[in-house]
Amino acid sequence: MAEFFFIATVIFVAYVVYVVIDEKKEASAPNKSVVDKAPHSAATENVAPTSTLVKSAAKSPVRNKAAQVKPNAVNPDTETAAIANTDAAIAVDDSLKNPKTGEIAKIPNTYTFAKRWIKEALVEEGLLDRIYKNNELDEATNAKIQQALQQLKALEKYR
Repeated sequence: MAEFFFIATVIFVAYVVYVVIDEKKEASAPNKSVVDKAPHSAATENVAPTSTLVKSAAKSPVRNKAAQVKPNAVNPDTETAAIANTDAAIAVDDSLKNPKTGEIAKIPNTYTFAKRWIKEALVEEGLLDRIYKNNELDEATNAKIQQALQQLKALEKYR
């Protein structure tokens, strides 16, 4: 008798799931009779045929401006100066340079989002005693970290 109730319950649950899924499909599918009866809009009738568009595009050739621009002769000294100026511009806007790899990273607003090498640099320079975990951060620790980040930014090695 228990097996009968179990089988009946499984069949009933399967039927309910089937009906619910079928109702969702019907609700999401648009009603075809309404779509067929809808009048065509004037905007679709006034569209130019594609062959006309292709012919007008063929009449006016597209010019590549990049191909027309002639490169000027660049002095190697000015080129390296330009590269140095871009590096300096990047470094001015609150960023740090990893002296080991040359990677430039922005100074994070919070210690949580700081890159690993920034955290290690803070410890190496003696600005922090250790690398803090996220659950160890509080108001006093965050203030100490922000001050250490500003001191790290002032060091010539990380500019």
